[in-house]
Amino acid sequence: MNWQLFSTLGYVSVALWLAVPVVWLLHAIIRPRRWLCHLALGVAMLAYVPAKINSLTYVNRIRIDRSEEIAAAQARQEAARKAAEASRAGEVAHVRFAEDDAGDFLDEGGMDEADRKYMASFGEDAVPEWKKEKKVRTATPKQDDSLEAMLDTSTEEQKGVDAVVAAQAAAEPIMMPEKQKLLANRLDGLNLKLIRWLILIGAGVVVWDYLKRVNRYEEAYLPLPLPSKWVNDLTPLPPVRTWPKPQRRTLPEELAWLVRKGDTFLYLTDDKQAAAALPEQTWRMPRLHVGPVDIIHVTGGRPVGDDFIFETLWYGRSSFVVDSAARAGPLLARILDLLAERKASRACTRQTVHLVWDMPAPPAVNTLQTFQRLAAATGFSLVVRAS
Repeated sequence: MNWQLFSTLGYVSVALWLAVPVVWLLHAIIRPRRWLCHLALGVAMLAYVPAKINSLTYVNRIRIDRSEEIAAAQARQEAARKAAEASRAGEVAHVRFAEDDAGDFLDEGGMDEADRKYMASFGEDAVPEWKKEKKVRTATPKQDDSLEAMLDTSTEEQKGVDAVVAAQAAAEPIMMPEKQKLLANRLDGLNLKLIRWLILIGAGVVVWDYLKRVNRYEEAYLPLPLPSKWVNDLTPLPPVRTWPKPQRRTLPEELAWLVRKGDTFLYLTDDKQAAAALPEQTWRMPRLHVGPVDIIHVTGGRPVGDDFIFETLWYGRSSFVVDSAARAGPLLARILDLLAERKASRACTRQTVHLVWDMPAPPAVNTLQTFQRLAAATGFSLVVRAS
């Protein structure tokens, strides 16, 4: 193999894109997943830079080296000339003139017109050197005394000798045989095409990986308000689950995370301080202040009907906080009755509704079983916070 087909940058690009599948394999093996698929995309994009530089500044400078072909053609021409001389040696006059070279053998004076055309077909090698030289009658060029010649109107930037030499060296072509030039062009095009495909596939892998990780507590990142069906079809959300300890985020951050996913929540607790710590409004995209969502605190001084809470959660209009254990139990029972009605009509929420149970004791076993049966079909999910 000719290692001169690519420059050093070209081989660097090859090494970089060869590392991309290896990083993908590590991403598929290592748990929990982190940022390896994003690293693979970055490596693929990085590999495109030296590949493009190699294509523009190296491969495009390769030219076909025809020196071997020219030497072979000249050798064939010389052999044919000598064969012609040998075959016509007895038919021409053996006359030698003073202007003939030492190697001249044939006398054109003894040739007819057909012989001259035949000998001329061998190119300029048959012509004496003195005939190729042009006579110069004067060696002194005519001096231009005009006013325009005296004025220096050139605006071209003057460059130093080193800059000119460097530019000529940079533009110097790279000579290769025709087969190797064609091979370099094919490999260069294949290298660029493979990197473009790796970038495209890498972006798809990042999107696919993101959707697969949205419902995985340990691996999820960057919550976005996407339709729940997109992510639940790839990674179903358990109807009843718990947040592990230690939690990745504080309770207000966990609830704000659910809102940023486009979902709503009902927080049931008997801790009035924890309920009061939650704001009355949050945002789908807090940095841009886009998509405000109200958080309604259900307290003794603000009576809110159970059906109103359920309907508001169902259509994703607002989230709720209940700070009373006496209110939480009946509310959960009423929600189960309404979910049974919605399941009978095959209705389902567009966005997941999260019920967060933050009590000293978990709900009854039969309540959990009923909720698990109804929640999977209606788009609800119960989070039992470990005490």
